[in-house]
Amino acid sequence: MKQGVISKTFKILRSFTDKKNEWGVNELSRYLDMPVSTVHRILSTLKNEHIVEYSELTGKYKLGPEMIRMASIISAKVDIKRIAYSHLFELSIDLDHSVYFAQYYSHYRKLAFVDCVKSKNALQYVLEIGVLQPIHVAASGKNILAYLEESEINEILEGEVELESDRNKVRDELKQIKNQGYAITSNERKMGALSVGAPVFDVSGEIIGSVICVFPISDYEKEKESKYIQRVKKAAKDISHSMGYVKN
Repeated sequence: MKQGVISKTFKILRSFTDKKNEWGVNELSRYLDMPVSTVHRILSTLKNEHIVEYSELTGKYKLGPEMIRMASIISAKVDIKRIAYSHLFELSIDLDHSVYFAQYYSHYRKLAFVDCVKSKNALQYVLEIGVLQPIHVAASGKNILAYLEESEINEILEGEVELESDRNKVRDELKQIKNQGYAITSNERKMGALSVGAPVFDVSGEIIGSVICVFPISDYEKEKESKYIQRVKKAAKDISHSMGYVKN
């Protein structure tokens, strides 16, 4: 198979995963600016291998059982730490502060920091790796909590926060975090530390963790806040994308 055909094949497959799940030959041809004959030929080959399937009812193609089978196997074997590390490393270099990935453990309704890239900065805060911690505090946890079902949020807050007024305060904060797509907190999980964090999602759109950059408050440059937010959100978005997440 020629290199050009391989490239076109991947473009076609990405159209099913990144844009929409069903395509007619003509509309896919227009979308990719590719000859109808080329699109039809590649789709026919993929159909023979059960990578896509054709519906007589709709006259369109969609991903087939073999593609779904392979994707399921790959997904089950994904090492999220391996996927996240390069993004954490780039973020740490860019912002010159330590960066952590927090993974959500739904069974315990807690998180654990599973990986980090420490900066060369002499003044930095170190968080414990592998220890289960609550998700109602700090940017690392609130970025996760904000994307859970409301009933689950209420159960967690009722179990962790004593006063209703304090629970309502957290709920208001969670709404803001979900609306803006990031969180900034200080002096919550560790005194003297400020964290900028963003959520990470899996292929099904479920929240699976968060990325945070941790600053000593004395080192945090307010005038660079938009840069911090932008970079952290991008790292989280890139990890989510690598996990197969496509935002609707």
